Amino acid sequence: MSEQPQDRPVGRWSRIGGPLVLLLAAASFGVVAVSVLIPSDAERELASFAPTAEQPDPSTRIPGIVVTPVADHDHAAAATGSTADGRAVPPVGGPHGPGYAACDGVAHPDPIPDTDAVHAMERGAVWITYDPARTAPNTVQALTVTRVTDADFLFMSPFPGLDSPISLQAWGHRLTLDTPDDPRFEQFIRALSDNPYTTPLPDAGCAPGT
Repeated sequence: MSEQPQDRPVGRWSRIGGPLVLLLAAASFGVVAVSVLIPSDAERELASFAPTAEQPDPSTRIPGIVVTPVADHDHAAAATGSTADGRAVPPVGGPHGPGYAACDGVAHPDPIPDTDAVHAMERGAVWITYDPARTAPNTVQALTVTRVTDADFLFMSPFPGLDSPISLQAWGHRLTLDTPDDPRFEQFIRALSDNPYTTPLPDAGCAPGT
């Protein structure tokens, strides 16, 4: 039996943390407000997941992530994934068609073809999927407005029958979550969105899609 969506508050997801404002006292001129960028501990932790030549795949530090090497990215038909008990599993790579899903900050309202999603991931995009039977509408709306829309190398679509409420995919990587408030949600995106070290076509771009 599918779990009913829970109507609960949704946390805020921001691409960049806001600065703290310090008041600096000047002996002769009074108090002057100066904006100083002081990252919080959470922001510093998130920044550590940015890929570099020394750390090409920071996602391997994320608890629960599944990394599956994918060698084949030919343009051919792609198969739909599933588990042994029949639950749906979004693919994380493999053969795919010539078209690709719009992945430059697009929240698709309906399920999209697996082959189009795979091609978008080949270009460096992170694919956010959610089971509409277990994800509250206000959560989907908040993600659409505050996180996905107009974000580079990011797209989202419903995926009925998932083995978790939310599943994140990038080329060769998958992470299942109960809620986007989990800090691993942003860690995955920071580590793998437009990551030139894990993406087969790092210079292909993600717009305009099909």
